[in-house]
Amino acid sequence: MEVKRKREEFTLAAASAAAISLVLGDCDLLGEIFLRLGFSTDLVRAAAVCRRWLRTASDPAFLRRFRDIHPPRLLGFYISTFSTNLRFGADFVPMLPQPPEVAALVRRGRFSLDSYASLSTRVMDCRNGRVVVNLFRDGDSTYGVHSPLHPSRGLVTFPRLPTMADDKFSVFREVLSKECGNGLAYFWFELDYCDNKEIATARVYKLQDDAWSLQVSATTKVSNLLTSMLNADTVFLVDDKIYMGITVHNILVLDLTSSTFSTIKYPIENLNSMNKLVIDGEIMLSRANGSGLCLVHLNKFQLRVWLLTGCDGRMGDWLLVNTICLRDLCANLKISNSTTEDEHDRDVYIHEVGDNAEFLFFQMHGYVLYFDVRSSSLQKVYRKTEKKAHVASIHPYLMTWPPIFPALKE
Repeated sequence: MEVKRKREEFTLAAASAAAISLVLGDCDLLGEIFLRLGFSTDLVRAAAVCRRWLRTASDPAFLRRFRDIHPPRLLGFYISTFSTNLRFGADFVPMLPQPPEVAALVRRGRFSLDSYASLSTRVMDCRNGRVVVNLFRDGDSTYGVHSPLHPSRGLVTFPRLPTMADDKFSVFREVLSKECGNGLAYFWFELDYCDNKEIATARVYKLQDDAWSLQVSATTKVSNLLTSMLNADTVFLVDDKIYMGITVHNILVLDLTSSTFSTIKYPIENLNSMNKLVIDGEIMLSRANGSGLCLVHLNKFQLRVWLLTGCDGRMGDWLLVNTICLRDLCANLKISNSTTEDEHDRDVYIHEVGDNAEFLFFQMHGYVLYFDVRSSSLQKVYRKTEKKAHVASIHPYLMTWPPIFPALKE
């Protein structure tokens, strides 16, 4: 009797193992299971089980599907502020609440920049787990990369930046970055503008072998250039193009491959005619999947999201993908401007838009608000405590994407 019972248990165990093997051995079915995981860190742990799981988790087609369902988690954001003496300060603000595994990841990191002991600290770029900072100390300006989730690396400083000729004056100088394999490529972008001749000249240097190498130098005629709008929030690099939302009527585009300029018209007629919308900073651009481009237009409480679907910049190439009214959401937060003395706090300013316009940060009545476009949820994430401090920029810090998987050894 005992022998029979053990045989039955063995048979059931073998059948169960065969069923499990049938499921987990099917790569298509395994991919469907992996899609139910919540975070990219879960994918990395699953990939460590065996080679088959690693191949499934790291497959580019699967990763695109996973990214669509589970965008990289927002861990927090760096907010750069400046005071009347033009000194910059930068603080990291974690997003709360977070799931336990994400909260543990944030606790293990070193997000604060205070240890670099600078007189003035400004975050210039934040992408793929790296933070580009500008530190002013000892009478000198230092640029470098801080990796919060890899604190042992410390600050990796850039070599001395290219110097301009004495007869040149740049209206914009900034470090730009783009994904390159599992890392980032860094570029130094300068834009000169001669107002009386309406001539803009751009120079782009790339960091290679610990030195800056000139990649592009191009000149174009530009009318109505809004030099007051030139900042890291209106200029960004996608693939081999630099987009600049800094003119009244068009988006200025610099192609790094052909060293030529082009323009893209704004999506609707009243954006081309109502200069105030551009000057007030209620228009913001962001990267979209592939080589696409998103435009977010916030007019008071009306939010519209456009996607550029073509490549020649005609108005017909813009697709309106979302229209949201924020009035009721803002009212529910009970934000009042009765306590603020700053006239500028009565306006609405967009500070940052996430990739694919999945979220945005904007300022209203002394508060910084975070709006998740997918869930239509709005929350207060920061409040100005110093009357003389102004929010200069916001840079979101997200989980690294794509995940860094263990190397496959055949």
